[in-house]
Amino acid sequence: MKKTIIILIIIIVLPTCFYLFEPILVYNTGWSPYPQTNQLRPVKQHKDSILKEADHLLTSIFNQLKTPAFSVAIGQNDKIIWSNAIGYQDIEKSIKANIHTKFRIGSTSKAVTSIGLGVLIQNNKLDFTTKVKEIIPYSSANLSEITVKQLASHTSGIRNYGTCLCFPIWEYYNTKEYQTAKNSIEVFNGDKLLFTPGSDFSYSSYNYTLLSAMIESVTKKEFPDFMKTDVFDPLKIHIETEKPSTNPKNLSKFYEVENNQYKEVFKVNNSNKWAGGGFIATPSDLVTLGNAFLNKKILNDTIVTSLIQPIILTNGKVNKQNYAIGWRNDTIQSIFNDKRDVQILHHAGVAYGATSVFILFPEYDLSISLLMNKSGSASDLFNHAYTFVKLFLSKS
Repeated sequence: MKKTIIILIIIIVLPTCFYLFEPILVYNTGWSPYPQTNQLRPVKQHKDSILKEADHLLTSIFNQLKTPAFSVAIGQNDKIIWSNAIGYQDIEKSIKANIHTKFRIGSTSKAVTSIGLGVLIQNNKLDFTTKVKEIIPYSSANLSEITVKQLASHTSGIRNYGTCLCFPIWEYYNTKEYQTAKNSIEVFNGDKLLFTPGSDFSYSSYNYTLLSAMIESVTKKEFPDFMKTDVFDPLKIHIETEKPSTNPKNLSKFYEVENNQYKEVFKVNNSNKWAGGGFIATPSDLVTLGNAFLNKKILNDTIVTSLIQPIILTNGKVNKQNYAIGWRNDTIQSIFNDKRDVQILHHAGVAYGATSVFILFPEYDLSISLLMNKSGSASDLFNHAYTFVKLFLSKS
């Protein structure tokens, strides 16, 4: 009898525990010695003095970051003025990164999606005051009164990732392929809101999952198809949603790096959060999009203004993150020595095995995107972004 129980435990309990906690178990196995990268050079070797300086800066920062690959692009006056990449797109196969290498951009996806939302508002297909119940018939009573603006500004009260009765137990590490937006919404459709919509701020990528369902409803297109035809194709850029089944061209591998060792991250599926965290892109793609946004090539001035205005809560105060519609709208004092305020519109992204920073400087008609294929903090990338921007503005 005792042996039978032990055998049952081995057959049933242990495999169940493995799949429940698979990300942790995978994380603790399969580490390899990190390759020597301090001799690597950028894929482009510019001759112009300022571009050459930027190449050197890229190399220096790459060595500080200890990331397999690092890619940056800068645009000004509606042109890309410099882009470059360094490191490994795929360590195991010794494939070098280049300016066409795509990275996960994580929550920077929200800034991208906001531009698609702006297109629909400009064409009178959606309105900031449109309620979920008006176009999503399967929404729960809790979600039904939420507006487009509340979803896009994280003032809806919808919760963020949690645990679930699924394998693995953490929603952030989703491995399931969601076939429709409706399937994705089922994850949180029946949950209570954290607060009355509009009364507070709580960041959640699920806001953008529901927003994408509303976009699909009014466009009669799947969300990725709408973004491609109405936003990306007109600008001749190739941002796309990450679909494991399609094996996107030039997609980087994604890594953890610690204690001079590396490993590929646990394989996740982002089909439940494309609009809020599922896009892949190159820095040049994002900068081209940023240039278009600043120069009103897709959206008119009224719509752009509406997207970057920080949302005021029902108590009359601006939300705690200066969050607008897919953008944070802040000022910094670190561009010039005179310490004057400089406006920035920005969104970072911390995806599994990748980190992204995307910043627009309206005063200088300048955009910058930094991407790397390593899990990490976005704060360091912000500081590096300012260093690049100072370099180019000091020469202009």
